[in-house]
This record gives sequence, C-alpha cells and structure tokens, in this order.
Amino acid sequence: MSLFANVRRTAFVALCLAMAGPASAAVTPTDADAQAAREVAESLRYGHYEDVTLDDHWANRAFTQYLKTLDPQKAYLLDADISEFSDLRHDFDDAMVDGDLERIYGLYERYQQRLTARLTWLVKTLDAKPSFDFDKDDRLALDRKDSPWADSEQELDELWRKRLKNAWLSMSLSDKSDDEIAKTLSERYSNQLKRIKQTNDEDILTLVMHAVTGSIDPHSEYFSPRQGESFDIQMKLSLDGIGALLQSEGEYVKVSSLVPGGPAEKDGELKPADRIVAVGQGQGDSEWTNVVGMRLDDVVDLIRGPKGSVVRLEVIPAQSLDVTKTRELDITRDTVKLEDQAANAKVIDVKRDDGVHRIGVIHVPAFYVDFDAWQAGEDDYRSTTRDVARLIDELKAKQVEGIIPPYSRVP
Repeated sequence: MSLFANVRRTAFVALCLAMAGPASAAVTPTDADAQAAREVAESLRYGHYEDVTLDDHWANRAFTQYLKTLDPQKAYLLDADISEFSDLRHDFDDAMVDGDLERIYGLYERYQQRLTARLTWLVKTLDAKPSFDFDKDDRLALDRKDSPWADSEQELDELWRKRLKNAWLSMSLSDKSDDEIAKTLSERYSNQLKRIKQTNDEDILTLVMHAVTGSIDPHSEYFSPRQGESFDIQMKLSLDGIGALLQSEGEYVKVSSLVPGGPAEKDGELKPADRIVAVGQGQGDSEWTNVVGMRLDDVVDLIRGPKGSVVRLEVIPAQSLDVTKTRELDITRDTVKLEDQAANAKVIDVKRDDGVHRIGVIHVPAFYVDFDAWQAGEDDYRSTTRDVARLIDELKAKQVEGIIPPYSRVP
C-alpha cells in the first residue's frame, strides 16, 4: 500500500472513531471514547505495518509513554501518584482492548488536579510580591526527564521556587521592573489555568491516544476528528470558509491575517487585528454566539461552513480602544485556496567569473495531495508531485541552466 494511501486511511479511521463530548468537570470516559480505544487497539494489532502485540510488555511501554506525555519534566506528579496508578504498567493493554479507560482517565484527572494546584500556587505566590536573593547560590536542573519523581509537595514547592526565581531573573535582564515581571508571569500562569478549564473530552482522548501510538513508533499518530479535518485541509490546500487566519489574544480571538483572494479579503470589511466577540449564522436576525473567552478551535468551527452560506461577525475594530464599540458584518463563505503552501519556483541569476547563469529554484513549503479527487479517478487532481513536475517543465521552457532540487521547510 502506498504512503499516501496509508496516511489517508489513518485520517479516515481517525475521523470516524470518536466524536467529542461536552466539556465536563469530571474526567469520565464516554461510550464513544471506549469505542475509539477498542478501534485503535484493533488497528494496532491487525492494521499496523509492524507486528504489534498488546501484552504486559507493551502495557509498561505505553504507561511510560503516557507519563512522558503528561508530565515530561516530572514537575507536577508525585512518586505516590505514580505508585497509585502502577497497575497500568500491566493493565494498559487490557484497558485499550476492552475500552475500559477509567484508570487511564483517572491518572489524567490526577495530573490535572496537580497542574491546577501548582498554577494556583504560582499565581498566589506572585500576588504576594515575592523577593528573591540573587546573591545566593542556587542550582536548577533545566532538564528533569531523568530525575526521580518528587516525594512531596514541599519538594515541588522548592523546585518551582527556583523555576520562578530563574524566570524572574531572565526577565529582569531585559530591564523590566519588578511590578512588570510579576504582572507578566501572573498573566502567563492565569492564562494556563483558563486553558485547563477549557479542556474537553476530545482533548483527553487525543492525549491518551498520542501516548498509545507513540509507544509503537514515532511515525504512528492518532487524529481526532478536528485534527483529521485539518489534515484534509492541508492535503487539499483548500477549505470552505472566509479565509481569515485567527489567533488567541487574552480573552479574544483576533484576526492575524487574511488569505489573499479569500472571501474576507474580497469583502473588505474584516481587517487584520480585528477582535471577534460574537458569531451568527445566516443573514437577518439569527442568534449570536458570544465567543469571548471561547477556545480558538471552537470559534474556528463556528466560522467555517459550506460554500455559499453566510456567517455574521461582531468585531471590535483593530484600532478601537473602546471594547464596547463593535460593528457587525456579513461574509459569504467560499472555497479558499491555500496557495502559499503550494510548490512554487523562481529563476535567479547567479554571477560568476564566466558570466551570469540562470538557475531555477523550486520550493516545497508542504506536502499535499487531494485524496478525494485522486480516489475518484479525476485526471487533474492536485499533488506535490504533479506541481513539481509542472514547475520543472516551466523552468526548462525558460531555458535555465540548472535546477536546484525541491526542498521543504516542514519540520
């Protein structure tokens, strides 16, 4: 089976496995999560390109990978936590095969409790306006992956006191005042606390499955439904939406840029740095959804939609200092081409002692193929291979003396 077929099958299976449930205070696996675990276990045992045996040996490997995924620097969990859940060292395989994720999710919940308590401790420490003695000798291990798990909260308090001191010292070297440092660090940890509260069922399942697939090899990966959708967009170099790149900025979702030729740019009303405060569907008096404080990916889901449909946005204009002054705009969704990710070429003139040489350079920002069009047997489907072949012919037609092979910046 070809690489693209394997990748496509992985994306398709991932999209069909689990549907995200609503955010919940209790970390409890759903029936969909259990089914996803069973499907992944089945896929690993019988559909993987290597022979995978889900036994006690694998269970220990998966448990270790899960801990590395949760707390790679051993900065939150205690040795007592690891001992309490040590049954997973030999039961992780049974949990996956049976779809019984209670203990696995229980360890995540313990980690989340420790993380929340630690971030709360950091914010309270900063609110108390700490003072640090930089004349005192202190040693801080920046890489703790090989360190033992802490025996007590007091031991972690000391670790984080040193980490906080180190962060404070680093920022003070940039000529920031103590008040500025305390405010910046407090906002950093407070924002992390807010993100934890927005964790949903899909996040937890994805984290668990990443640990499971990561225990097999670094090239096997689980796709959540959202990740599968993003993968398809990257492969097709197109999506149906408004053509706006968004980013989180505090409580707001801000427009970072507009895709050239996309609906938002053509409409001309939405501008970079505008902050989106509400989203509505369709024209007229449709109900607004307040998106202040909402997760970025949830806002993206609200704005995306089928070609030809209308999305309404309430935004705070980029230059507005008064957040109460907003404006409303309607944008008709369309197919957006992500041409900045497509292979491209240029001709450069290289001067040498014997004259000027015309050299072609091909750049491949990302690898892509329109799987749907390919599998449908369409003759003109888009792919990296086809685009590079076309670019080579174009460069030859321009009578270049040589071509620098394609290179990619994909990490």
